[in-house]
Amino acid sequence: MTYKITLVLALFLSFGFSTTKWTPKQIEAANTAVNAQYLTDSEKEVVKYINLARLYPGLFYENELSDYYGTPKYGDYLRNSRYRKSLIEDLETAKPLPALYPDQKMSKSAKCFAVDQGKRGYVGHTRQRCMTTSKGECCSYGMSKGRDVALQLLIDHDVPGVGHRKILFFNEITKIGVGESTHKLHDNCCVIEVD
Repeated sequence: MTYKITLVLALFLSFGFSTTKWTPKQIEAANTAVNAQYLTDSEKEVVKYINLARLYPGLFYENELSDYYGTPKYGDYLRNSRYRKSLIEDLETAKPLPALYPDQKMSKSAKCFAVDQGKRGYVGHTRQRCMTTSKGECCSYGMSKGRDVALQLLIDHDVPGVGHRKILFFNEITKIGVGESTHKLHDNCCVIEVD
């Protein structure tokens, strides 16, 4: 019996699922997009994990980062990442921030840009269409699960200045838009707008 439980847990973790210690109350506080019918389940998950980091920075390491070194697709490329270590340091000293609430207009703009990037195989922030008026934008590539998108942007591995992390932890923002699409070069992309 113990072997079966261990095997199920190993499979569960190998697919990138989290065995977190979040309480139902904490999940409810972070899950502000739960009723946003215009978002996919994965897009809602992006919002939830960004909010968990904002609301509970001290617990986020313990519950999400302590054993997170990458995804099955890319291996444990984060094991010795100084960016992962700097996120841990930031979380240890960060004060809690308010949760972000989904915005349909910003999500539509984010989705438009994600689709446009995906079709062109583009990586970056220069828009040819899908204009936005938001205060900040983050783009994730290659991640198929919302949790991995959030962690990629929060860790910001090999992104000098960790600009995505700074945007997501900016204390003046209250709204978030999320749009995911397939990507010609990276399988998936996700665009996040904040305001």
